[in-house]
Parts: sequence; C-alpha cells; structure tokens
Amino acid sequence: AYETTILLGQRTSTGDAEGELIAEAPVVVSAEQVTQTLKRFTGAQTQIPPMHSALKRDGKPLYEYAREGIDVEREPRHVTIHALELLGLQLDGPSPTVRLHVACSKGTYIRTLGEDIGLALGCGGHLIALRRVRSGPFNEAQCVRLEDLEAQSEAQRDTALQPADVLLRGHVRIELGDEDAGRFLSGLRRRGAWPDASEVAVYSASPSSSLLGTGHVRAGELIPSRLLSPIEIQQTLQPT
Repeated sequence: AYETTILLGQRTSTGDAEGELIAEAPVVVSAEQVTQTLKRFTGAQTQIPPMHSALKRDGKPLYEYAREGIDVEREPRHVTIHALELLGLQLDGPSPTVRLHVACSKGTYIRTLGEDIGLALGCGGHLIALRRVRSGPFNEAQCVRLEDLEAQSEAQRDTALQPADVLLRGHVRIELGDEDAGRFLSGLRRRGAWPDASEVAVYSASPSSSLLGTGHVRAGELIPSRLLSPIEIQQTLQPT
C-alpha cells in the first residue's frame, strides 16, 4: 500500500518529478470526474511497465536502455488495484494535485497508475510524491527510523528483529519428529495424516519448535518448498 500525489497537467519522461517535461495540457477537471475515474482504475487491469524501471530485458535493466534513448517493447502485466482512496484534491491554482492511498498487488507500478489516471482525465500527470505505508503484513507503524537504528546498540537492534515465521502468517503449521525433521531438511517428502494445504510452515517438535522451512501437502504427502540451513535454524534458536 502506498500514499502518492499526482501533479495534473504535466507529463514527464519518467512518470515522476525526476524526468524531463514532455507534455503540458490545461486541467479542466471536476471533483466528480476524478471520483468516477478512480473507480475505473479499481480492480484487475493491465499495465505496461515503464522504461525507467529495474525490469530486465536480456539481462539489462530497462532504465539503462531508456538512458541510451532506446525504447524497448514491454509485455503488459496483470495487476490488481484492491482499493483507491482519495486523500486530497486540489484542482485550483497553478499546481492541481490528486493525493491517493493505493492498496495493490505485487508488481504494480504506481508511476504508471498515476500517468494512466492523468491521461484518463484528459490532461496527463506525473507523481511528485510516493511513500510505501504497508508491505505484506508490515505497516508504517512497525518501522524503525534509520537515525534511531544507528543510535542503538547491537543488542537493541537484535531485539527489533522480527522472527522469520512472521512472514508465514496464514500458513498451516505442521510439526515433525526428529527423524522426519532431518529427512525433510534433506529435501525428502514425508507422509502423514495431513489434509491438503497449499501453504505449510514446517517446524521440528524439538528443540523449541524451530522453523525448518515451508512446503505444501498433497494427498497426505508433505512436499518441501523452501528449507532453512542448519546454521539459519541455529540462529533462530539463539536467545535475544
């Protein structure tokens, strides 16, 4: 999720304020038009990735092609805008802006969204502010400022770290005995009376229910997906 501000009436080469101005148009837009346009950009849709992005073509980031003046054909991407909330609207004056809260799927380019909204309004636009306020289960309130982190001791920084399985909320939990845990860590499938599940977090029963990795269950068979190394497992068991 992001908070962003679109400056209407100007298009740039990068879709944000760092690019060169490439087009200007008068902004003759009502608040109702903005509201209706935002509804059109909610839900499943396709985007053309911007040239000024880290997406690679033949092992080379697109922004390098863009700096050389080369325009590369890009395949459309399927993305989902889960919610578009209008946070602020200023249509009068020399700098008309739209401020938004955007909740979206992975892979969404907010710069492209801003440009597309500007074009749909008939005047063009580009981003002048962008701030990520949520990523997966983590939100802005859980962040630690770099200045605060630099002022902390190593022990204090360790206490700020989240356990690895905070990323696995929503995964079905399975615990394995010592023998099965060892075989699972070797990449071997295990059989048991488990119901089918697409996302499973696998733990050893001892010591301390340590996280071993992730997998999925199909027809009573636990199939490894990602495994922690013995060193990583030991690190998770160290007291903070």
